[in-house]
Amino acid sequence: CELMNQGILALVSSIGCTSAGSLQSLADAMHIPHLFIQRSTAGTPRSGCGLTRSNRNDDYTLSVRPPVYLNDVILRVVTEYAWQKFIIFYDSEYDIRGIQEFLDKVSQQGMDVALQKVENNINKMITTLFDTMRIEELNRYRDTLRRAILVMNPAMAKSFITE
Repeated sequence: CELMNQGILALVSSIGCTSAGSLQSLADAMHIPHLFIQRSTAGTPRSGCGLTRSNRNDDYTLSVRPPVYLNDVILRVVTEYAWQKFIIFYDSEYDIRGIQEFLDKVSQQGMDVALQKVENNINKMITTLFDTMRIEELNRYRDTLRRAILVMNPAMAKSFITE
């Protein structure tokens, strides 16, 4: 609920089946889009994680399997929200080459995308990043931060949002 008050527009998760089911219930109740990317720790699809589907038209969870569809889904999100400038934060567990097709497409459409790797020491990374910027750059960057995509493991994402 606190994240929604801060303007979080959607949930993206790649977690266990039980947690995904809980997030699905929350997303449906709060009318928040939820993208669930099914994969095992090796990054391959798994079939044993079926989410509950209702007959109503108010399902807010989209289950993506295999994760190769992530490029298309992210493109659809930024297109729907008409983002022309945004930032993608990613951690060392994510091979950024996996979204190269997405980066190529948004570049062709004239969108401005910044990539920022998030290190284990999040506070130090943020401090170092902001210490090198002038006031004008900080103001522009603050606007970009309102349109951010996190591509990282759930624990790192939680720590990052908290910082």
